[in-house]
Amino acid sequence: MLRRVLAALALALAFTVPQVVHVHAAGPAFSHIYEIMMENTNYDDVIGNTADAPYINSLAQTYSFAANYYGVTHPSEPNYVASIAGDFFGLHADDPTKVFSQQNLVDQFESKGLTWATYQQGLPSVGSTVSQNPATGSGLYAKKHNPFLLFSDVTSSSTRLQNIKPIESLATDLASGNAPNYAFIVPDQCHDMHGVSPPSSVSYGMPWCGYPPNFTLNHALIQAGDSAVKGLVTEIMSSKAWTADSVIFLTWDENESSGQSAPNRGYASSTGCCGSPVGDGGGRVPAIFITNTPAHTVSLRPYNHYSLLRTIEDNWGLGCLANTCLPSVQAMTDLIPPAGKPVPLANTLGIAITFYSNNPGQGYVLFGSGPGCTGLVETSLNDLGIGTTTHTVLVTGNDLPGTVGNIGLTPGTTYWYEVVTLDRGGGYEIDNNGGQCYAATVSKQ
Repeated sequence: MLRRVLAALALALAFTVPQVVHVHAAGPAFSHIYEIMMENTNYDDVIGNTADAPYINSLAQTYSFAANYYGVTHPSEPNYVASIAGDFFGLHADDPTKVFSQQNLVDQFESKGLTWATYQQGLPSVGSTVSQNPATGSGLYAKKHNPFLLFSDVTSSSTRLQNIKPIESLATDLASGNAPNYAFIVPDQCHDMHGVSPPSSVSYGMPWCGYPPNFTLNHALIQAGDSAVKGLVTEIMSSKAWTADSVIFLTWDENESSGQSAPNRGYASSTGCCGSPVGDGGGRVPAIFITNTPAHTVSLRPYNHYSLLRTIEDNWGLGCLANTCLPSVQAMTDLIPPAGKPVPLANTLGIAITFYSNNPGQGYVLFGSGPGCTGLVETSLNDLGIGTTTHTVLVTGNDLPGTVGNIGLTPGTTYWYEVVTLDRGGGYEIDNNGGQCYAATVSKQ
């Protein structure tokens, strides 16, 4: 039975869950970082799609997961450049002839005596600088997905070119005990969820690999990508190079193209954060951190490829490159535990709503972007005072129209809510001051 009554009090406070502070010994948190870059896939085409991507979803449920992570722009190539240089330097195209002279992660590594390599599936040989392989069709290996070959101080050095390796070399390096401190791993276009042109897929003997029309999910591509990730993660974690202070970063370069002229410059989404200009981000994609000790942590903080690069730089004290120096770009420390130890829940931005009910029960919140009481669609059940008449409900995400899952609240944004209790008899008691709802603004950190 629904009974509308006057609430004694409804109070909303912007909050941040306190972070547990750990004391680290001197030195980096990780001696080995393996970064796996996948391709052009929407967040919601992977996360929750347990039919096509059961292994990736199991990783997201077992290890640290960044639920509010973005590419930095569109299309693919500038995201790869940004991943190792902290900027895409105005590039908005896939152009394998492009050459950059700016400082990059290789320079930082070698200045500290650290080792690095990239492992590219389909690369014909160590040090190869070909634009694609095979040379005909779309190519399985694509230079646009190998950012190291886009920097002149790599291609001009025969020594550095020896670190540009086919993916088969990964197993050899892992087994030898000489795995690099940093490995950038890229499956080919039939195994990174990207796909190739339908005619190319037929000529390559993989007809399932043809990319579909925009907004049409190719289940076979997702399945192949899931299998590729499983193979790579298993290979790394079963090797002698996988130690207590190792980590695998798994992410995607950008979300999928829409093929439309507007909005979003012709892409499904240009949302972004952390140094990306407004309306020029790369869209939301999954990001998972796999450590030696399983510890499921979900961060709702906004992150992107600059954040990941900043995390790598901070791990070894490398300084910062370009946009990684910005105050808005923070290292993803809430997802990285001390080696071999469990990690606490991540910091999350949200709203704590405290209210009283006439009868004992469980409190929850109808929530939305408003304005006013219209469109309140999320139900939040995180009641810290369940079974009592005093309730504090933590709202840390929103499933509003146009969003997917708990992606966190936006700092500085005002949201609207209505408080509700479920009594012991299974009925509802709506505490909303006679039909009124409330507004709360999330504070900026």
